[in-house]
Amino acid sequence: MRLVSVAEAVASIRDSATVAVDGFTMMGVAEAVYQGIEESFRGRGHPRDLVVVHAAGQSNRRQGFEHFAQEGLVRRIVGSHWGLMPRMSAFLGAGLAEAVCLPQGQLSTLYRAIAAGRPGNLSRIGLGTFVDPRIQGGKVNEPARQHAPDYVELITLRGDDFLLYRSFPVDVGIIRATAVDEDGNASQEEEAVTLDALAIAESAHNSGGVVICQAKRLVKRGEIAPRQVAVPAAMIDLVVHTPDPQTQHRQTDRTLFDPVFVSAAPDHLDLPRAEFSARLTIGRRAVRFLHRDDVVNIGTGIPGDTIGPALAEAGLAGAVTLTIESGVYGGVPQGGVDFGITAHPSAIIPHAAQFDFYNGGGLDATFMGAGQVDREGNVNVSLLGGRVIGAGGFIDITQSARMVCFCLAFEGRNPKFVERVDHLTFSAAQARRNKQDVIYVTERAVFHLADSGLELVEVAPGVDVRKDVLGQIPFPVQVKEPLVTMAPDIFQQSVAPFELQPAAR
Repeated sequence: MRLVSVAEAVASIRDSATVAVDGFTMMGVAEAVYQGIEESFRGRGHPRDLVVVHAAGQSNRRQGFEHFAQEGLVRRIVGSHWGLMPRMSAFLGAGLAEAVCLPQGQLSTLYRAIAAGRPGNLSRIGLGTFVDPRIQGGKVNEPARQHAPDYVELITLRGDDFLLYRSFPVDVGIIRATAVDEDGNASQEEEAVTLDALAIAESAHNSGGVVICQAKRLVKRGEIAPRQVAVPAAMIDLVVHTPDPQTQHRQTDRTLFDPVFVSAAPDHLDLPRAEFSARLTIGRRAVRFLHRDDVVNIGTGIPGDTIGPALAEAGLAGAVTLTIESGVYGGVPQGGVDFGITAHPSAIIPHAAQFDFYNGGGLDATFMGAGQVDREGNVNVSLLGGRVIGAGGFIDITQSARMVCFCLAFEGRNPKFVERVDHLTFSAAQARRNKQDVIYVTERAVFHLADSGLELVEVAPGVDVRKDVLGQIPFPVQVKEPLVTMAPDIFQQSVAPFELQPAAR
């Protein structure tokens, strides 16, 4: 291990290198190194033509991955989500670099396959979506379709279809640590999530590459207990002591460091409430599909804003286990640019381990937003209005949860129900093959995924089915008889007490 300046670390990155970087929103992001890469390129023109790989979205709309949105600095981005990166999203949408979008969980677990020398990561996740090589193979802009290699391969094994996410050498790994000792051992005790630092370091080291670690603090030999070592010294080549932790090494975007994000609650913890609104009515209806003791994932947008509050106001916050794909269990979820963490979590496990649990069927239910829904029940969240957004963990989660509940506003600036989605992020046909229960909840009506497509199963009190629902959707929808009216208290200031049904396991 060698202690170096930011400039010296950046100088070790050769042109055309494949660089794997760690982070989730701004958690775990080596901001000083990213900033140094941009400054070096602007000043010297190097490094250039990089292939940058990232499992999760890493930005607060200003910093983080936005540093890479420079023409000539990168030639290809292989990642999962650019929703909090306006410059990078526009950069990729304009075709200024190749854009390859792969599921977050598959990228996270792929680092371990690379480290272990395996040919790739074999999974059913992604079948029937834009990631499937029979559709786009994850190549979401024209430069990628013309020039990017195939990262995904269709494999038939024992008569079943799988996707092989192909391994590739990692030339540079960039990770972050709370502390690094004199030998080079790194700890992450103040980091709000345990992401992919170890797997990235292993994959770069075993590829013959360089591992750069940004450290908030330098400590004496022996100050980091062996159990606290997140990445051993043998895997780290260069250590950068963060020049300005206040701006370059924050625990979260909003916080330099707050122990609530790495500490258990001393007593019973309740979720925050929300003011009554049309959005809250969506969450109120959605939570009533849950069963007691369900393990649940909550996505951003309407679910993130309403599911927790809807459970809290019903006194049911402790009836289910809330999780986030970053690896966090329990606690009070944070939103916006701090999505991915909770205050007073009950557990924090590694990123890839969380996706192993999800992909293997550990999730009972997930609540996700939806940008577009079509006549077949397909959903698009990854390419909206021509904007390259990506899917994040959406595909991993919606293809593996037993119940998938999409929460969306019936009315909005752009039509939600369309004849055909612009991008296939959720495949209704694959969900039927997986025997998943799929529900679409709006403030006006509830739909279920049936064999022939969407089926209207519930409406809000006072809604005219023909005029207010069916007449507003540009394709025919079958209606289940008898059509149910949603509970009236969902649309009132306070809800009546109710219980979740026991899980049918």
